[in-house]
Amino acid sequence: MTTPEPMRRDELLEMASLDALGMLEADEAAYFSRSFLEAPRMVQEEIRALQASIASDLQLVSDEEPPAFLRNKVIGAVLAEIDDATQGLAPIATIGALRNTRVTNEAEYATGTTNRSDDVEQHLQFERRAIRVRSMNRTLMAWRAATVGLAASLLATFMWVTVIANKAMDSNRIALNQWTESESVKQLGPTFNQFLATPCQMLSLVTTRHENIAAILYINQKTNESFLVGYGLQTNKDYTVRLNNKDGSTVQMGKLIGGSKITGAQLLAMNLNQMKSIEVLDDQGQIVLVTV
Repeated sequence: MTTPEPMRRDELLEMASLDALGMLEADEAAYFSRSFLEAPRMVQEEIRALQASIASDLQLVSDEEPPAFLRNKVIGAVLAEIDDATQGLAPIATIGALRNTRVTNEAEYATGTTNRSDDVEQHLQFERRAIRVRSMNRTLMAWRAATVGLAASLLATFMWVTVIANKAMDSNRIALNQWTESESVKQLGPTFNQFLATPCQMLSLVTTRHENIAAILYINQKTNESFLVGYGLQTNKDYTVRLNNKDGSTVQMGKLIGGSKITGAQLLAMNLNQMKSIEVLDDQGQIVLVTV
């Protein structure tokens, strides 16, 4: 019977994975070992690295506890092999004091065997605990990364809202500085004066086109009636005021005609608790102003 030729490099790498997982038959394992020993050193190092990566892959390690009877059976088989090997080296018979010594040694050996069994059990428990700790550390690192990403997103959102709010305040401050209260009442009429005389909630509207326009919505806290004052809207151009509710519905609150510098109009009553946003649209249906 001729000896088969040693495996090539690609065959060795293919069989290395099966060998690391203990899936080769006895004759295949022997053939693989002989081919490995005859392979060049670089190929041997490549195979060792591949098998080491497979052996250290935690995904191939089961998290389930082995049954107690199976664990004890494996430990018992190992200890039985040790006993057989040791007894084969022992003398056939002993006489007198030597016999007593042998009995003492056998008792000590039995005690040592029990201790070794305990050591093996402790080692197995330690390995299982180490695998669980590594798995928990990976999960913890993933949660930490997700937490940092969420915190960064919230910070960016907060800064964006702050910039928009500051822009709205600046636009309204410029508009109010250009017009005194008496001039506003004279331009907008007595209806606006009634809003100024009652407790009102004010909402700022900012431009969506980077234009020098702004608006303030006055809402009567008793009647929920509203009055919109616009600044810098195009003269004689029609604008529509639209209310967007939280339930997805929309309501047309009224219309507004642009003036030279300031213009206003009384709108329908509204429910602030249901309001999502208020928009001002031009005659082309494009949104030019929106609440912050």
